[in-house]
Amino acid sequence: MEISVIGSSFDADWTVTTETPGRPARTVGPATLPYDAMMFETRDPDCAAAHNTGYFPGGVYRYSKRFTAPQEWRDCVVECEFEGVYHRSHVLLNGVEVGGCPSGYTEFRVPLTGLRFGETNTIEVIVDNSQQPNSRWYTGSGIYRPVHVLVGPAVHIAPGYPQVTTRTVATGTATLDIRTDVVNAGDTDRDVWLAITVDDPSGQPVQQARRTVQVATGARLPVTQTVEIPDPALWSLRSPTLYTVRVTTAAGGRTDEAHARFGIRTVEVTAASGLLINGESTKLRGAAVHHDHGVIGAHCLPAAEHRRVRLLKEAGFNAIRSAHNPASRAMLDACDELGMLVMDELTDVWTRPKTTWDASLEFTDQWRTDLAAMIAKDINHPSVIMYSIGNEIGETATTDGIRLGAQLAATTREFDPSRPVTNCINGLLNLVASKDEAKAQSKAAKARAAGTTAANKNLILLLNLAMGAMSKIMKVVLTKPVVDRKTRDAFADVDIAGYNYMAARFRQDHLLHPDRIAVGSENPPTQTVEIWHDIADQPHVIGDFVWTGWDYLGEGAIAAARYNDRPRLFQPYPALAAGTPNFDITGHRHTQTYLNEIAWGSSYGPHLAVRPVDHARDRPVDSSWRSTDSIRSWSWAGLEGEPATVEVYGADGVAELSLNGVPVGRGQISAKSGHLVSFTVPYAPGELTAVLRGTDGTEIGRDTLRSAGPDLCLTVRAESGSLRADGHDLAFVHVEITDAEGIVRPLDDRPVSLEIDGAAALLGFGSAEPITEEGFCSPVHRTYQGRALAVLRAGHVPGQVRLTASARGCAPVDLTLTVDAAGSGSDVSV
Repeated sequence: MEISVIGSSFDADWTVTTETPGRPARTVGPATLPYDAMMFETRDPDCAAAHNTGYFPGGVYRYSKRFTAPQEWRDCVVECEFEGVYHRSHVLLNGVEVGGCPSGYTEFRVPLTGLRFGETNTIEVIVDNSQQPNSRWYTGSGIYRPVHVLVGPAVHIAPGYPQVTTRTVATGTATLDIRTDVVNAGDTDRDVWLAITVDDPSGQPVQQARRTVQVATGARLPVTQTVEIPDPALWSLRSPTLYTVRVTTAAGGRTDEAHARFGIRTVEVTAASGLLINGESTKLRGAAVHHDHGVIGAHCLPAAEHRRVRLLKEAGFNAIRSAHNPASRAMLDACDELGMLVMDELTDVWTRPKTTWDASLEFTDQWRTDLAAMIAKDINHPSVIMYSIGNEIGETATTDGIRLGAQLAATTREFDPSRPVTNCINGLLNLVASKDEAKAQSKAAKARAAGTTAANKNLILLLNLAMGAMSKIMKVVLTKPVVDRKTRDAFADVDIAGYNYMAARFRQDHLLHPDRIAVGSENPPTQTVEIWHDIADQPHVIGDFVWTGWDYLGEGAIAAARYNDRPRLFQPYPALAAGTPNFDITGHRHTQTYLNEIAWGSSYGPHLAVRPVDHARDRPVDSSWRSTDSIRSWSWAGLEGEPATVEVYGADGVAELSLNGVPVGRGQISAKSGHLVSFTVPYAPGELTAVLRGTDGTEIGRDTLRSAGPDLCLTVRAESGSLRADGHDLAFVHVEITDAEGIVRPLDDRPVSLEIDGAAALLGFGSAEPITEEGFCSPVHRTYQGRALAVLRAGHVPGQVRLTASARGCAPVDLTLTVDAAGSGSDVSV
């Protein structure tokens, strides 16, 4: 079955009604899907989810759409496919329930039985995200990923097929297994002609296969055809080559078609050689990434996913861990196209809750369905190289949990034996988790009955607080023999052991378990230099994922730069984002990303950064999730003479610092120093330059920061000059307070007002400020350190869109973008 191309987009012209008990009903429409209803809620300091969601409340929402089913569908099988609905959804067609899904990240389909052909039909999706908290981060609400209508004849190709697996790659040829499931929903047995064509990246056919099979009425027949591809172009990080397979079936005078992109590549893991992609040794320079997109909430749109993957790759990352839920199709498409590896993760919980109303309630009944859906989504994506069956699951220290983990791992291999399986375990959590499953469930049930946060909340807070003191106690605790006893049985059932905050155990565990393959599945940026220096000669450790590569909404300000405050894990209202230090929620690259590249050995530096001079006399609050608050700016007007802490990052060598041509500092940099040397310099405007020299005095590189001039300007710049009129494309517009040359002024923050007119609309507008009362739906937002980001969403009509920005003390500025007609290949349905 293929996505229908009859009529206009099925994502358009929905009505969204808020039906949350105790709150006024509100109807929005026409709305285009995806539509994250949580983003449009008013943030509330008293909402039950609190810091978990950045104080965005949940709710109950009814999505509805009226549409006409064409007569030509009368003899077809028609289904509606949802890529992700958060959560506990029910789908109704003309008032009759036809399906739904409790899980918030799982793809599912419902049959549109009962369609009135040639007449108006109404589809409704009722979503209940009112029971809070049900997650440890911002989830979004409602239909936040795309929706499709699938239409096929009675004898048709099952949705999700064909599936391609690389069996072998040898000199000059690749052997592929192509599986197509054929469904006969008719009332007679059928002989089905099935044809496969494989096209190379240029669209030229390189292989074909034909056969005839018989499919009984009411049956689903898996058909696997093996083909050989001559001189295959392998998919890799440097050359992400993609092929296309096209399948056609014919039976009873009717045909069906389906196609899929795939890449030809091999994945192997051994303790002796580590991770091999196409036989080449590869270390994972990983970024853990949540699914939200900052100023546009959880709206899942291809342009946002592609942008994030592109920026991460430009910063040197080569892998993403989808934390802690299955990745979207759009993200995997971007990873396939750009050459980024993926660890796709099933869940954050098994049977024990981490928040009161989370997915642990359905896990026992739902995990096999969710796992099958994740793997079916992933199987054709060459970027996906491993599956994670869980994140920090305390049950893995118990007999029941070990048994369940073994079942999950075995079922994962049953669905896809071609990829390794991991389980991301936190040794400290396993140490303190209750061994008594009945007692743990009883506490959770009592908490739900009382309307309070689940009993596990205190355990999670204890865990995170302990990790917050990581440099002091964690290494001592985590290297104790008891940690091995609490993790080894769970690790024995997976192919790769996922070490969350346990990098200190890599060497000693290799002595205990020499055949174990390990990955740093989650570690803080404060340990990046140490970890990468340590694992360079440990092939059994295949890489490390930093928490996080991209900042996210929720877990209120856990990693935000704060001053003159007491240490605490989460901040009260109005904490909005976590504040992690690689990329912020607007996609702006920060100091930590440059240090990463030096630690990975992919850059020598130097890289200049300056700790905010307006906080020069403040006491920073330490955080294990943030190594520095420095930014790339030498624009601190009004603070002349104040002590500025200048950081110079680089590989081994000597750093020389000069201000306006006058030497002001010289120091040694090495891995031992954290690839960092700091200088204190009285601030004076001008040009700040760092030069890195080798031991022989040869210049390795230099970096310069210049102060902003006296002009106060409002600058807007778009990352691209045009959009497609498909209802999904996005324009990312940087809004900055600068001087006349575009140098950002971080001390001159102020509200900026936007007016937008034309063929696109404002989807979100905001800054990277992690603690703010502002949301993202207003056309007015205050900059943070001189920056904000506006995201425009194209409509369905070509034309132009004009953005006008204004701010106090600045001349208004205009920006005009073109919205081009969507191509004939756009994803449209009735």
